[in-house]
Amino acid sequence: MLCALGVSQLRRLERFRERRAELVERYHTMLSGVPGLTLPAQRAYVRPSWHLYPVRIGDGRRREVYERMRASGIGVQVNYVPAYWHPVFEDLGYRRGLCPVAEAYYAEELSLPLFPGLTDAQQEHVAETLTGILR
Repeated sequence: MLCALGVSQLRRLERFRERRAELVERYHTMLSGVPGLTLPAQRAYVRPSWHLYPVRIGDGRRREVYERMRASGIGVQVNYVPAYWHPVFEDLGYRRGLCPVAEAYYAEELSLPLFPGLTDAQQEHVAETLTGILR
């Protein structure tokens, strides 16, 4: 049963990828130049399968932005917790401060909604709400 479901999903994969790429381009257009916001890098020679749209919120405002976006009904997420922060690694001696760049990224990262069924109107609401909070 699971294999049949997987095969049926594979038939839709290219459409999913195309829609996600379209949404990423729209986010880039709508959010370019917003103060305190760093967009994910894009390279002309790479065709990624975007599964997240991770932005960076500067000035120590990630928690505030997260809470206000959630209060507005927008399902933002925080991803990319440094692996050695997970409890399973505690007894191995890993401590905070080990990878300061990863920790700094995590402190700013916020993933905006990105899925093939996201409508243009929903995405515009996300961008407008985020822009309003940061301005």
